Amino acid sequence: MPRRNHCFIQRFCHHNNYYYRRDRVLAILLVIALTALPNYTSALSPSYSFRAATVSLFSRLSSFPPLARTMSNKSTQQIASTKTLYRRTSSLAYDAQSRSSERFHNQPNQQRIKDEWRERWNLPPTTVSASRSVLASTIHENETASALENVKSKPIYTFGIITDIQYAPIPDGHSYNGTPRYYRHALIAAEHAARHFEDEKVHCVVGLGDIVDGKCADVERWGGNLGEFRKDGDAKRELDESEREKINYRVGHDAMDDVVKALSSYKNGKILHTYGNHELYCLSRIDLKEKLRIPFTTEPTGDLVGYYTHSLHEYDKEKTSQSQEIIDSEQMKLRFLFIDSYDISLLDRCPQTSPKRQLAHKLLSANNHNYPNNENSPEGLGEFEKRFVAFNGGVDKPQLEWLEKSLQSAKENNEKVIIFSHQPIHPGSSGPICLIWNYDHVLTILRKYSDVVIASFSGHAHKGGYVRDAESGIHFRTLEAVLESPDPIRTYGIVDVWEDQLKVRGWGNCMSDIYDFDHLFFSKKKSSHPEGSLTTYY
Repeated sequence: MPRRNHCFIQRFCHHNNYYYRRDRVLAILLVIALTALPNYTSALSPSYSFRAATVSLFSRLSSFPPLARTMSNKSTQQIASTKTLYRRTSSLAYDAQSRSSERFHNQPNQQRIKDEWRERWNLPPTTVSASRSVLASTIHENETASALENVKSKPIYTFGIITDIQYAPIPDGHSYNGTPRYYRHALIAAEHAARHFEDEKVHCVVGLGDIVDGKCADVERWGGNLGEFRKDGDAKRELDESEREKINYRVGHDAMDDVVKALSSYKNGKILHTYGNHELYCLSRIDLKEKLRIPFTTEPTGDLVGYYTHSLHEYDKEKTSQSQEIIDSEQMKLRFLFIDSYDISLLDRCPQTSPKRQLAHKLLSANNHNYPNNENSPEGLGEFEKRFVAFNGGVDKPQLEWLEKSLQSAKENNEKVIIFSHQPIHPGSSGPICLIWNYDHVLTILRKYSDVVIASFSGHAHKGGYVRDAESGIHFRTLEAVLESPDPIRTYGIVDVWEDQLKVRGWGNCMSDIYDFDHLFFSKKKSSHPEGSLTTYY
């Protein structure tokens, strides 16, 4: 045995009984396990009495002299700090009793962003000990007991959320900037998420768009085998151009059906969809209305637009599982508003007859010198002009008017609102290339109703992002994409909503986070939305 190792063993056993040292090591391992386990158990099925007992045990063990000398500062700070812990979890945590694989990350920069709103109004920093829901992952030991007494451990509402699945029956590939993409695994991940949503009996599931990838429209070009989709069974016969077009058309439809089937593992409530650019590369809005049951509105121009509202506190008894509990009418009323960010768009709009298509052409011509020859390129554009590319879209005047009326109605009915869209609304929540063309108009309306709007969730920007609007306090979260998570990672989230805050529980690459609602109860802000300003954009 090398002398170095021999000396280590000598030091280990010296002056103390071997069994005492062994017990000390086991105790340390137990402490490390217990400091991580309560955060995980509180995320899946909160048991705060167990959590409090764990914190107390940690305190007593850390005061024991041998352990106090051995335990690292990092382990101690994990319990003692009042900063929010953010969790990124391997999706394997849901499979096969491997939940201990959960990982925790502090994000001080995100905490700083969230505090900018409080600093703007000269409010003290957020403290977690007074929260009624104890969503904060850490509490000072001496505050634990009193905080737990005020806790409502069960959320009022819980919903699943998933975005940018982009399934395609082709080999793995990469984005235009080289980011790996896992097209077939995305279908497995979607089914996995749906089963988890069903197991947790969430009230509903929200899909933020891009269910299938646009490459379904030409699978052969991207390494797929058209022979898989032929109906004649003659793999040797050469296909003519019309046959190729028919097969590629069918591939997009079949891929959509495959994802819908995968998501059907969730049966406890409704799956509420919005749509993105990739669906429109393969299917029409009429197809999406049928397959995803998006309640499109036919505007006077004849164009279909997919904005709509859904109330979580008003359930359709015939379509809702009998196992789902009735929500107490005295608790917070929550409404979802779905924005169609491809209202104004080149995609699936008739060039000759659609005013929305003509407006999209006008906007791109005025703001992107690469259009129309290279319509998806932001090359040479200014920072915030990069959003004027053809894979984005905008929100037209009728939808903006609907949004404001819906928020006013929610305010009058004492409802709180969460906004959903495929494209991000706030420039701080993603890179500018992914923003809605007229994001500023949407943002202006939301700021006017900061006492109603809790948060906004979007997709499209695959890496995700977050910002708390410094003016209104509204939380803007861009969710991470399923598509860019390799096997065995499955990316999705579950959102728990209390009266005073919500918690995003993330799996795979989806970052967990906690958002408080203190801006709802702080009404210093006056409207910065002058009368008639909605009509001046176009």
